[in-house]
Amino acid sequence: MAAVAESKRGRPLKFGRKAQLVTITLPDDVVKWLSSLDSDLGWALVRLHERATKASKAREIEVASLVQLPGKRALILVRPEFFSNLKGVSVIPLADGRGFLALEGNRGVADLELAVLDRLETPGVRAAERDALVQLRLRLKQWRQDGLKFESRSIIVAHHPTSATSRARTLSSIQPASDDDAD
Repeated sequence: MAAVAESKRGRPLKFGRKAQLVTITLPDDVVKWLSSLDSDLGWALVRLHERATKASKAREIEVASLVQLPGKRALILVRPEFFSNLKGVSVIPLADGRGFLALEGNRGVADLELAVLDRLETPGVRAAERDALVQLRLRLKQWRQDGLKFESRSIIVAHHPTSATSRARTLSSIQPASDDDAD
């Protein structure tokens, strides 16, 4: 019991994983640039590392997988680069290189499967995209055969106005009023 309590004592891990103290000398301009990324130089360096390795991690990410949500629900996550051309389907990108699928209103998993089949029949689909589509189709079929039930939910996507003037007007309309405006 004492070992468990002892392991939870102390400062939490700064980066969420084991780390070590390193002393480093950098040119002033590099320090200034890193500070523009994050005022904590350690975090700035970690973010640079994560950006640099994101491309290689993307190659390791499964084409399609289920990620567990609270309760008994899961969300389908995909590699976005393969599914941007599915009719009636948008890919909402996530920071880790994956994305989740958002279907147009009143559409469900059957519509997703049909969009995949239609895209597979489109002439000129690149081999990598074709392989990804086949993998998604097989996953959807397997999940269905495993007894998973699918339900559609709506998300709200806000679109920015196209002109700079409209954007400035929209942004100013959501700014909190100052004390001077209240009179």
